[in-house]
Amino acid sequence: MAGFGLTRSIAACAIALGLAFASAAFANAQANPPEPGEITLDALEPQELQPGRCGLFLWSRDAQQTLVMVAYANPTEARVRTNGRNRYLRRIAFAKELVYGHFERQTFTDGRLTFDVEIVFDAERPLRGGAVVKSGVIRSRDGSRWESITPVGGLIACQEPPGQPNR
Repeated sequence: MAGFGLTRSIAACAIALGLAFASAAFANAQANPPEPGEITLDALEPQELQPGRCGLFLWSRDAQQTLVMVAYANPTEARVRTNGRNRYLRRIAFAKELVYGHFERQTFTDGRLTFDVEIVFDAERPLRGGAVVKSGVIRSRDGSRWESITPVGGLIACQEPPGQPNR
């Protein structure tokens, strides 16, 4: 029975250590809350591209390289996940070169958040039914004018409608 008491003591120590670490993590989160208005881009879940649509897929250029934005040419909208919430933004402005329904400069908003997207296409790496994004940046702003800048890379891909031959 001595083994049972030792096991119970180890379990109690493990629980106490777990509670101490959880308390420290909570205290640290309370001591270092995000800045008011800070905009963080969270990873999007995988996105399905419907037949007949073209999508602009942008990944963060950090160690995680997560999908942070997808924009569609029809309808002209973008999907992002910020601060734990999915958001759908409509395109309100565009400029420069048009490639598969997407421009090198585009602005998307939902009235509360605005995302200015600037990308450079890679002419030396052609894709059939799409284009490679050589470099880019997303500038996100909230209503209080806080701005976050995220370097991105990515691609445009188009899904052929059913019955269409591949180009």
